[in-house]
Amino acid sequence: MASQSDLLFHRLVRDFGRPVPLDLARRQLLDSLAQRKLLTTGTSVLALLASPELIAELTVRGASVTVVEPREELLEQARSRFTGTSTPVHWVRRDPHRLPFRRAFDLILGMGLVLGTSGNEGEDQELLRSLAAALRLGGTLVLDLPNRELLVREFVERFWAELNGLRVLVRQNWDFPTGTIHLDWHFVWPHGTIETRHASLRLYAATELAARCREAGLATLEWWGDDDASPYGLWAPRLLLIARLGSEPAEPLVVGDERG
Repeated sequence: MASQSDLLFHRLVRDFGRPVPLDLARRQLLDSLAQRKLLTTGTSVLALLASPELIAELTVRGASVTVVEPREELLEQARSRFTGTSTPVHWVRRDPHRLPFRRAFDLILGMGLVLGTSGNEGEDQELLRSLAAALRLGGTLVLDLPNRELLVREFVERFWAELNGLRVLVRQNWDFPTGTIHLDWHFVWPHGTIETRHASLRLYAATELAARCREAGLATLEWWGDDDASPYGLWAPRLLLIARLGSEPAEPLVVGDERG
């Protein structure tokens, strides 16, 4: 059984670099995908590190949902929300970097940070290949990633934060030649105990992601700055990578199209 600090650490890694959505179901993002016919009734969806609220919203919209979650405690918490209901959700406890699926999904949603967490760029490329392999032809991958340029401009080496009444001292250091940020979270518990957790995250620029996605076979790329499909830019709160697996020529998607 993981400790409270372990679970908190994993949450901090998953949410790193992006604001926590006010709507955990991410309805605006799902609306943006639905408007572009990427999420419809019967869509087969693979949800990676997704909140229970998002999973429930997907089922309400008629999607067939498979959830991948490596943490047993978090998987059980999410699954317990559906106890006693007839909601069809397939639950898989597995590391997202070790996916067994092939040509199984129309849409993959990576709502927690998965790319860049391994500390190994080769493993990141393998992850993109495995995600591409799990998509059906013409399928879509959505990854919720940090806006690296925004984080660089607002960077401070040390600051205090408060999480549910717990004080946390954050120390961070950029290794610019490798594009890696090294983080230490010092949890200061009310009884005076201090626990430290460390992570090294590879944060990719959009140009780097474009090259890596194309190498993985993901042909059509879009960059959204938020759940409303607004264009990605320097001040965007997040980077939503929208990538499609190559198939027959299709009408290109338009970022931020008001007609969507």
